[in-house]
Amino acid sequence: MRRLTLSLACAAGIVVLAASLGLLANAVSGAGVPLIAESASPGRTIELVEARRAHANGDATFIDARHRDDYRAGHIAGSLSTPLAERGAQLEDLRRELPRTRPLVVYCEAGECTSAMVLGAWLSSNGWRDVRVLSGGYPGWAAAGFPISRGEGP
Repeated sequence: MRRLTLSLACAAGIVVLAASLGLLANAVSGAGVPLIAESASPGRTIELVEARRAHANGDATFIDARHRDDYRAGHIAGSLSTPLAERGAQLEDLRRELPRTRPLVVYCEAGECTSAMVLGAWLSSNGWRDVRVLSGGYPGWAAAGFPISRGEGP
């Protein structure tokens, strides 16, 4: 019984030490995983007029959460295609291309659609600090006559 108690105590000590070392390594790493999302909730929105101003000034990167076929048919000019279903495969590219301090505007096929909200929450949980969902989505943007593009590229 004494040997079992000693073994369990040693195992618990190893787990605590490993967790502490992992948290310390995460804290000092520039690419560490945030333990608490630093941005607003994924439901935080940006209105069309404010988004248009950010777009015109180059103050934000726009991210399209829709399926690639929808993106090809028409998207906000200059936006990046990051379909919700493919987000995991694109994480490293996004980390390389977009500073985590860069404001992001996520949109999809409707106002505050689920795809944009889920992608926004995922981006926030991966360290981007200022992520907003476009109120009105792509249809609102296009209906307002704001710049759009068609095809593969931004």
